Formats: sequence, structure tokens, C-alpha cells
Amino acid sequence: MKAAKYGMPCRASYRIALTLGLLLGLPSAGLNAQQYPTKPVRVVATGAAGSLGDSVNRLVFSRVSEELGQQFIVDNRPAAGGIIAAEAVAKAPPDGYTLLSTVNGPMVVDPFLHSKLSYDPLRDFEPVSMLVRISEVLIVNPSLGVKTLDEFIRAAKARPGQITYASGGNGHPTHLMMELFQRKAGIQLTHVPYKGASPAIQAVVSGEVGAVNIGIGLARPHISSGKALALAKTGQPSKDALPGVPALTTFFADAEYIPWIAAFTPKGTPKDVVAKLNTEIGKALASSEIRTRLGNMDLTPVGGSPGELDKTLRADLEVNRDLVKSIGLKVD
Repeated sequence: MKAAKYGMPCRASYRIALTLGLLLGLPSAGLNAQQYPTKPVRVVATGAAGSLGDSVNRLVFSRVSEELGQQFIVDNRPAAGGIIAAEAVAKAPPDGYTLLSTVNGPMVVDPFLHSKLSYDPLRDFEPVSMLVRISEVLIVNPSLGVKTLDEFIRAAKARPGQITYASGGNGHPTHLMMELFQRKAGIQLTHVPYKGASPAIQAVVSGEVGAVNIGIGLARPHISSGKALALAKTGQPSKDALPGVPALTTFFADAEYIPWIAAFTPKGTPKDVVAKLNTEIGKALASSEIRTRLGNMDLTPVGGSPGELDKTLRADLEVNRDLVKSIGLKVD
């Protein structure tokens, strides 16, 4: 990953100002976790309004807002696949008043797709907390003529490259999951990228494309209506999610690619502020109401410490470095 070239002067200036403030006895917002937050907090999100990630953010951060007595304002910036949101937070003052809520792509995939990415996920961010992991399902259009994963694999082997699959775009989790699956299953499919998960699933439902691996919550209505057939599910969906549909791990133990949503702050945010945010997010995710509502969307609440999120981030960077390299994928 190439080191980011900008964003640092702003942060350096901020640190100098904080140091001068301490020396002169001036108040410094964001340094005292007991008082934090003393003003509204902006949650810059990579998902669009109305998306799965947006629903997660509004559930979790509305509860955090209630507990801390300040607004946590969700600012959706889905442009450029979430890169714009990540860039904005990387350059923000590290005072706890700007958070990033992001799916895994901008943090663990985009560094290998974009040679001129202006941020580095390890250098420019402080992990706060994992929010959720997303359970997914491989679905096909009934016209494909297959009803099980075994039949799908046999059809793909009989017609190499002729069966198409949709994704939310190059490097999107829906793309990388299917690339990993192809390698494990020993098959060759043809990738058809779309601009987001919603048009990708619509392409399969309409019969324009054969298959897609997508969030269960998005796929469920189309499976129930018979417009799509479910072949295998991933992640940790609820017991009631798609009964009778086998887990992908029963076929290939190491073929799961599970997307996640997590919260970060700019690098240098005081540790006690990060700890306070982590605690409040954890409390929100532990509440029975929020767990139930997330479960209804086939999302698994995770939480955990900043250190645990850091380990996940580093491990996923390694996995995606190898996967993107093996695909030979580059956006610029």
C-alpha cells in the first residue's frame, strides 16, 4: 500500500494547537473522556441512505446518542464506493467528533485496487469497534435450470465461462466472494459488475445474469416469491433464515468471504475517547431490542475491543492482497 501524501498537515496542525492549548491552560475538546462529547458527533458513512449499512448506523448510533446525551449525526457519503467517506475522516481532526462507519471494502480491498489512494487504513485510522457481520446467500435465476449447489457447479464445469454472475462492482464483496468461490469449486464464471448490490440482484431476478452472492436480507423477498433460488448461505444467519438452505462451509470449509461494518476514528484520537465510544457501541449492540432488529435483517452484531478490530483489519488486508493479486484486478 502506498503511503498517503496528504491529510497529515491538517492533523499535525491540530496536534500543535492541542499542545499549545494545554500549555496555556486552554480547554481542549476531545481530550477529556469524562466530558466527551460536548457537541454533536458526525458519523461519516460509506453506505447510501436507506442501505443496509444506513439501517445499522441509525440503530446503533441513535442508542449511543441517547446514552451520551449528544447527537450522532449520520452523514452518508457513498460516492466512489465509500472512498470519499474514508478520505474525509482520514483528514479530520482526531478529536472524537468525526467517526467513520464503513463496510470492509474501503479499508481492506481498495488499498489494492487504487494505486493513488490518499489514505492508508493502518496509518490513518484508529479502530473503534466492529458493528456487524453480514450473512449472505448464493442465489440463481430459475431459468438457469439448477436447484442445488452441486447442480450449479456441475453446470459451470460443463459450460466454462458461459454462466454469468452479478456483483456490486469491481472489488465489491459480492465480486470477491464469487471469485473465491470459483477458485475453491474449480469453476469458471463470467463476471458482470453493476453499480451497487441492488441493481446486481435485480439483474439476477430479471434473468439478465445467472447468479449473485448477496445479503440474505436483500435476497429474501425474491426467494420467497420464487423469482430466485437459494443454493448456499454464508456467515452466521439466524436459525430461521432460509431453513433447508445449506451453509457453504458444508461444501468448502474455507470459501466464505463475510463482509462487515465497523467504526473507526482518525489516527491520534485520544485512547480514552476511543474506549468510551467502544463501550457505548458495545452496550448498544448488546441490547435485546437492537440485537433482534439486526437479526431480522440477517446481520450478526459483533462489538469487541479496538484491538480485536485491528486484528481483523490486518488479517483481512492479507487475504485481500492475495485475492486481488490473483484476480489481477486494478481500477486505476
